[in-house]
Amino acid sequence: MTNQRKWLVLGGLLLAWGMVSIFQMWDSAPTDSLPSSATSGAPLPPIKDLKLDPAFSNPRQTAKFSLPRNIFAPLDMSQVAQQKKIDKVPTSRPAKTAPSPAPPQPPPPGPSMADLAGQRAREQLNQFRFLGYLTKGGESQAFLTNGQAIYIVKQGEMLEGRVQVNRIEPETIVLSTQVLETGSHVQATIPLTPDTSG
Repeated sequence: MTNQRKWLVLGGLLLAWGMVSIFQMWDSAPTDSLPSSATSGAPLPPIKDLKLDPAFSNPRQTAKFSLPRNIFAPLDMSQVAQQKKIDKVPTSRPAKTAPSPAPPQPPPPGPSMADLAGQRAREQLNQFRFLGYLTKGGESQAFLTNGQAIYIVKQGEMLEGRVQVNRIEPETIVLSTQVLETGSHVQATIPLTPDTSG
């Protein structure tokens, strides 16, 4: 575009802008206001003076409640609830004394604290992933990961101050730790993590 053409375009745009501005100012001139025939409405009576239709019933006063139901129960549970309701209705028959049921059996004992501590230690050992191994200078080194941490360890080394590497094999690694509550050792064999790169 030449310089002369640029000036012509700029002048045309300024002229168009000026015409639009003048048209808006001329169009927005105040017009004569016409008298309005609208009047203000009549004031409403206060709410306390309103008379309600007596046929209208308050839904809060006529609400009927049903028996609560267990939303987690199987579908046929409602029939059992209806049967209990029928059973509660007094009858004119003489009451019979039913033999009292035997007291419920106590729940079986859960795992001991030592078992729980051993299970927790095994779960901590199973958090490790065996990525691979390397034989360097006649010694095997294993590549392990636990979350974001990556470890390169030899047989007999300690990890995180509590986990010992017992044995490194091509397909598995054996880790052990001491259970603090009982003093016993727990071992876990971690398999080689398969290559998921494709």
